[in-house]
Amino acid sequence: MEKLDKRLHTDYASSREAMAILNVKLQTLYAYVSRGWINSISQPGLRDKLYLRDDLKRLAMRSHARSGHGAVAASAMNWGEPIFPTSITEITSQGPRYRGHLAADLVRSGASFEAVAELLWGCALTPSGSSWPVQSPSSALVRLGHALTSVHVRNNVLESFALLVLLQGMRGGAAKNSQSPKAMLPASREIMQTVVACCGFVGAAQQYRPMRQGESLVDGLMQALAIPSTSENSDALNAILILMADHELPPGTLSARVVASAGGSLHSCLAAALCATSGTDVGRMYERVDDFLGKSATRAALVKRAWQLHSKGQSVPGFDHPLYPGGDPRAAQLLDIARNRQSQSRPARAVFGFIDEMRASVGLHPRQELAVVVLARAMGLPRQVPAALFALGRLAGWIAHIQEQRLAGSLLRPRAKFVQADSFRSS
Repeated sequence: MEKLDKRLHTDYASSREAMAILNVKLQTLYAYVSRGWINSISQPGLRDKLYLRDDLKRLAMRSHARSGHGAVAASAMNWGEPIFPTSITEITSQGPRYRGHLAADLVRSGASFEAVAELLWGCALTPSGSSWPVQSPSSALVRLGHALTSVHVRNNVLESFALLVLLQGMRGGAAKNSQSPKAMLPASREIMQTVVACCGFVGAAQQYRPMRQGESLVDGLMQALAIPSTSENSDALNAILILMADHELPPGTLSARVVASAGGSLHSCLAAALCATSGTDVGRMYERVDDFLGKSATRAALVKRAWQLHSKGQSVPGFDHPLYPGGDPRAAQLLDIARNRQSQSRPARAVFGFIDEMRASVGLHPRQELAVVVLARAMGLPRQVPAALFALGRLAGWIAHIQEQRLAGSLLRPRAKFVQADSFRSS
């Protein structure tokens, strides 16, 4: 077992390791795979498959959970069984459903991002969404935006979003005023407009660009990113923002709810969510995907890179979502948009060929991070933009969860189980 523990950092396990983790025979392991409980992938030229280690851990924890409620709660903290009631978003095989409306359908119907945001916040869905008045930013906020421009924050864009959102709240007395339901709608709109302005940090101009009267969020975003204001670009950005708007309880959403449960202001909740999203496994996953794809790799080169990662027991960035064993519908929709754009470069065709081959040869399905990167590349956007778009879209969902948590009126305060240090290292 000591040898096995040294490989816990890898993403995949061999059949021998999988049987040891679960304490089962090979036939039982195969049965778990056939039931869809464990994701497996083939290895070129080898009979032995690789098994996703997170799936193995979750299944092992489920068996331990029979010993009591504490184990049940622990097993639910990492893609486990649902334990948190919400009326905002339902995860279905067709993708997220926002208050009864499938996100994919909202994109196809031409709904605006503003309309979807307000739907998540409990408002009635309108065909085009209400026009949001643009709030003029305070002079202090503008000064900070320009100051951040001068220090080149594009590699820490989500942290810069959090900083500006916090300042905006402090200037407006957020801790005292923004918990009022009446004040929440205009405050939410203003925050999202501020983040659109901050997206200028990752645009070609790399500068803070406040929104102007008459601009929608997508209009302001195209100006901030300094890309042509075409219907093709507008539709693509709108689709990304809508499809990223909410997705249950990832770290950012959970962080927002924890701060809300403790009585935090709207701005503090969202700053916490942005910081929780800034890590390598969430916000910076988009850059990991971009690094893997490279600038001009061929389909064969990308396939070779994937096999090399699998040979080390590591996963390919941007593939396989635990909630969508048959493929992430959000990724499929965004990739279709990217494929249908008027022009496709040779590198783009290589990426699509690679995605198709990974699906056909080993059953790996792209997830939203890969699709957002591919679509952003098709639009000619810098590598930091996908994370910024994800955060801007997810603001809508975070605000809805903050509302819901406040109505629940309970403090989120789980207990910790004390273990000896040596036991913790080997677990």
